[in-house]
Amino acid sequence: MEGKPWLLAMDLDGTVWDNLNISGINPPYEKIDSEKIRGENTVVTIYKSAVEFMIWCKRHGAIITSLSWNKKEHAMEALEKFGIIDLFDYNATDYTPDKDKRLLDLINILKANGINITPDRIVYIDDRDIHMDAIKKSVGDIIFINIWKTAKNYDEAKDVIKKKILGYETTA
Repeated sequence: MEGKPWLLAMDLDGTVWDNLNISGINPPYEKIDSEKIRGENTVVTIYKSAVEFMIWCKRHGAIITSLSWNKKEHAMEALEKFGIIDLFDYNATDYTPDKDKRLLDLINILKANGINITPDRIVYIDDRDIHMDAIKKSVGDIIFINIWKTAKNYDEAKDVIKKKILGYETTA
């Protein structure tokens, strides 16, 4: 199972960093240190565990995309300042709630490039579940990890991927 392609779709606000609306903080952003950036008197801290998780996923065959409801230029600058923009193979971030349409568009782009990813090979990580009904209707029954809730941390998210994507059982 590990050899088959799979897609990791990452929300950004509240999932990759602690701020819940990067679109509300106008660039330019200033890098404070490896974990913090600042814009308009607001400090945003990246979740180191999210970065380590994405690196782990990439090592285990993931194609990684952002899937965030943000002003694209704000999100891209934040990813750049944090030094993690290269972890993302694609960016499906836009200032609309239509995550289902953006995910479907990306699946079609991948298919046009000879990469066929079925819904059971898509992992979507978000701190909120408000987009799931639309995603299930448009894309199908993907693997949704509601970070901080159904998975209390990124180690638990890894366990879900080990079982459902990589095909091996985890130890408790």
